[in-house]
This record gives sequence, C-alpha cells and structure tokens, in this order.
Amino acid sequence: MGAEFRAGEGGGGEVRLVLTAAEVEALGPDAVVMAELLDSCFWALGMLRTGRNTRDPGGGAPVPGDWVAAVRGLDRLPPRVRAVVDAVLREYAAGPGQVRHLAAALGVDEAEVRARAGRPRDAWEEWAGGGTSGGRHRGV
Repeated sequence: MGAEFRAGEGGGGEVRLVLTAAEVEALGPDAVVMAELLDSCFWALGMLRTGRNTRDPGGGAPVPGDWVAAVRGLDRLPPRVRAVVDAVLREYAAGPGQVRHLAAALGVDEAEVRARAGRPRDAWEEWAGGGTSGGRHRGV
C-alpha cells in the first residue's frame, strides 16, 4: 500500500511498509525476508555516508564483520528485485499496454523491452510469481 516515514526520538526514525491483506497473503514469509534485505541496504548506506556503524550505540567505525554482514544482505537483494522487474515486464508486454510507454519509463528502446520480456523465465522469476522453482532460493 505504501511506505511511511515517522521521525522518532533522538533524531532517529521509522520506515514502515504497509501491505494490504492480499499482499500479506501472497508474500507470506517473503515479506519479512525482503524487509530484512532492505534493512541491510539502509544500514550499509548509513555506514558509507557517516563512516560509522550506525547501528552501534557507540558509533565507532565499521569493523570488517559489519561490512560482511551488510553485504550478505545486499547481495541477496538484486536477484529478487531483477526477478520482479522481469516478471512485471513480461506481464506488461503480454497485456494490452503499449510497449513504447514501458520502454520510455525504463529509458530503453522497445526492442530491449521485447527482448527482456521474451527471455525464458529463470528460477528467480518463478519465485517472483509465487512459483515453487524459486523456493530453493528462500533464505539464501
């Protein structure tokens, strides 16, 4: 349904992702996994921009383990996001929408959209559509 930001005490804040009942039902435990991966992104950005471990109350410089923990989550995010993009491209291209509109939105030509929509689905795209093929990726 949307994202909300609320300022918190001490200068902190809270980002809430509000899901509909249908989204909760469709995503199941993947909703939590995706939120955790986005959290890794926020943490890494905070450390990169401040030079401190922004989750450590002492605020010292990140140690190698902090970077490893952050990148572990970050590395799990791109295949999921790419799969969702590819699945949406495929659904859009198969429907009544104008491919040129999608190409313009992505900043690519129509041939690129058609080529991406025409590729075989991989296991991640099956995961994005709720199929079981991507199930082997869960938790990875």
